[in-house]
Amino acid sequence: MLLLIAVELLGLAMASQQMELGITRFSAGVSLLLVASGLLIPVLRPGNDTRLAAILAVLLAGLLVIPFDISSVNLERKVSLLSSLPPHALLRYFNAALAIPVALHLAARFPPRSPQAQAQTPTDRHLLYVYLITALLTLGVLLPPPGWLRYAVGIPMIGWLLFLLALAHLQLIRVSRESDPAWLGSASQARLLLLGFLLAEVPLLLRLLLFGLGWPVTIPYDVALLFQIAVPLTVAYAIQRHDLFGIDAAVRRALAYTGVSAVLLGVYFGFTDFLSRLLAQLLPQFQTAAILLTLIIAALAFRPLYQLLLGFVDRIFYPERLRFAHVMAEARNRLQQVVSRREIYALLEDELPLALDSLWAGLVLAPAQDVPGQRESQPAWNGRLEVGDRVLGRYWLGPRRSGLPFDGAEQAALHGIVAQAALALAYAETLEVLTDLNLNLEAQVAAQTEQVLDQQRALAVAEERQRLARDLHDSVTQTLFSISLGSRALGKLALRDPAATSQGLAEQEDAARQALGEMRALLAQLRAPLLPDGDLARHLAAHCRQLAANGLHVQLEAPEHLALPAEVAEEMLFISKEALHNVLKYAGVSQALCRLDEGDGQVHLRIIDEGKGFVPEQSVSTAGHGLGLASMAERAAKIGATLSIESTPGTGTRVHAVWSRP
Repeated sequence: MLLLIAVELLGLAMASQQMELGITRFSAGVSLLLVASGLLIPVLRPGNDTRLAAILAVLLAGLLVIPFDISSVNLERKVSLLSSLPPHALLRYFNAALAIPVALHLAARFPPRSPQAQAQTPTDRHLLYVYLITALLTLGVLLPPPGWLRYAVGIPMIGWLLFLLALAHLQLIRVSRESDPAWLGSASQARLLLLGFLLAEVPLLLRLLLFGLGWPVTIPYDVALLFQIAVPLTVAYAIQRHDLFGIDAAVRRALAYTGVSAVLLGVYFGFTDFLSRLLAQLLPQFQTAAILLTLIIAALAFRPLYQLLLGFVDRIFYPERLRFAHVMAEARNRLQQVVSRREIYALLEDELPLALDSLWAGLVLAPAQDVPGQRESQPAWNGRLEVGDRVLGRYWLGPRRSGLPFDGAEQAALHGIVAQAALALAYAETLEVLTDLNLNLEAQVAAQTEQVLDQQRALAVAEERQRLARDLHDSVTQTLFSISLGSRALGKLALRDPAATSQGLAEQEDAARQALGEMRALLAQLRAPLLPDGDLARHLAAHCRQLAANGLHVQLEAPEHLALPAEVAEEMLFISKEALHNVLKYAGVSQALCRLDEGDGQVHLRIIDEGKGFVPEQSVSTAGHGLGLASMAERAAKIGATLSIESTPGTGTRVHAVWSRP
């Protein structure tokens, strides 16, 4: 930038030595205004964009400072333009050829734009190509001798510059049409810059057009020069209204710090002078040393006092900025602890604007419309809540009550808070989804558990019915079967042997009482176990004695007592009853062996007879006999015992049940 200013001044000095430049007060004033407004921007806000704006301002000032009549240029000379054009015309040509690419460069880099618009912006490599092509065409117009080659290069040069100028305007138009609320400020800045450049360019382009068409009427240079004031005016308005380049806040702070520095310097020099005079009067013989000591003390105290006054200025003029960092730290800590969306809403919509002294705040979540709604003032800042590629919504923040805008550092901090809030919202939503899934899962588990319980209850009812069927078959049914057989035999003896019939009736009466007793025992079993003491040996001996009265003599080999769990003893007793009843009913013999013993933690029950025998696989499917075998198998399985039945026709039957103690 400084090198460019030096080159411009050197070119003007060289041109003024060869001819009268004709610089007027008006042209000089407009040029100085352009240069001053351009240089002030990087001074207040140093940066690449602001320096580029200053370079463009210097180029425009160099282009406009010398009034120039296009019709005075003689293009018909027999030499190249580089040697035929006067120095001021060459200076203007170079300024114009360089100003348009710089304008495109600035339009491509400022104002900031959304990622979608950024994708359509020329890259640094493209801009380098633009500068190279412009330099080649510029030299190509100046160096060739007269003839067709000059025009072959000159026409593309004019078209190229017009193309670059149109492309620069297109970049500003794209930014000005930003609809995303996050870039509304950039859109306003782009519209103002576009308006200022158009007002400045139109008169100059019309002068060129009228000259090219050969019309005798042209626009006076001072009129075209007057329109150039639109550029600094629109830039100043954009700075004041839309904080162009972030300068507005910097200007106000710089003015405050300048005033404080002036006051501090006045106090510093006044205190130094007073202290040196006082020490000189008190110690006249050490006047030089006293003055030197005063200067050292004042120098040591200057820096702490300056920092103290700057902090005082911040507290007086910008208390919001001092409080901002503390509020942001508290907000970050809160967002690390929240677990529900309600807490996040309360923090962003109520607590944060109150702490920042903002007029209002709004949180708009997708898929709601991305606007702040009806508010009492325009938003001062907004940021999008994003997690990866998912947009959760947007956070709007109203202006401070003091009117102090959020500077660049504060906006960056707010973007960080919004990014953290987006993560907290996503976590809270995930947690709520998991909670709902957990509740649904609990409900499903409860329903399935109730269903399983219903099935278990139904299964228990079915098992109880089967158990009753087994018990009836193994007790009452067998006794009733014996009564049936005895009654049939008595019917045949009634006429031949009345005495035997009478005795048989007495036996049938005993059998009926036995059946009644078994039925009562079965009913009692529904309320209490049949064998409460679990003594299988004692009850098995009693049953064998009962069978002897019915004609089946059982040889019992068992200990006097064998205590088992009540349920196990009951099921083993029913297995023995069923096996012995089958001997009485089907074997065709009057003797059987019943052996009960225990060893190695196992209880063995064996029923052996030498009767007719049968085929177990065939008997399972037959009525009566198959039901008894199935009942024995079910009872063994119920208590975890193993049951084996070995029998073949003509060789007898062996029933063996084994139960292991736990």
